[in-house]
Amino acid sequence: DLCFEEDGEIVVLDFKTDRVTKDSQLISAYKEQLEIYADACQKIFSQPVKQKIIYSFALQKEIVL
Repeated sequence: DLCFEEDGEIVVLDFKTDRVTKDSQLISAYKEQLEIYADACQKIFSQPVKQKIIYSFALQKEIVL
């Protein structure tokens, strides 16, 4: 998991190794976790969060929330 600055805003990226077949499985399982990470990053860095992304190794793609 990590966050980084891009164009003055924060991107939160969470890597997942869950064996899933659909994006929706990861979204339902981890959406709240990403919201918590985003809130924390916004408070810590005093910058808006631009994107929240889950990267699924099983699906081999990113899922933008």
